[in-house]
Amino acid sequence: MTEVDYIDVTGAQSVLEVAEVVAAVLGARMEMGGEPGRIVITGAPDPDLRVVIGLAINDRGLPERWTRRITLTHNRSDDERHHWTQHLHRALTERRDWTLTSP
Repeated sequence: MTEVDYIDVTGAQSVLEVAEVVAAVLGARMEMGGEPGRIVITGAPDPDLRVVIGLAINDRGLPERWTRRITLTHNRSDDERHHWTQHLHRALTERRDWTLTSP
């Protein structure tokens, strides 16, 4: 079983908004349609890194309060996965209107 890291984002307007920022941070691109309700980031600098963005909690409240979840996996190394998770977390903290948590 592949181990995963998560970063939960609250305050983003959409999954697409989170995916655009993550893709820009990684110098990658987005791929929609491969997984229903999720956006996959492709072309990251590390070919073993997989990043998927989707909804973590779909409550009945306001959509801007929904939690978007960034899921990271790495095919070869837990250390590399943690490195990329920390890199993304640091870069995303610059977005003052988002609240980030890593469960």
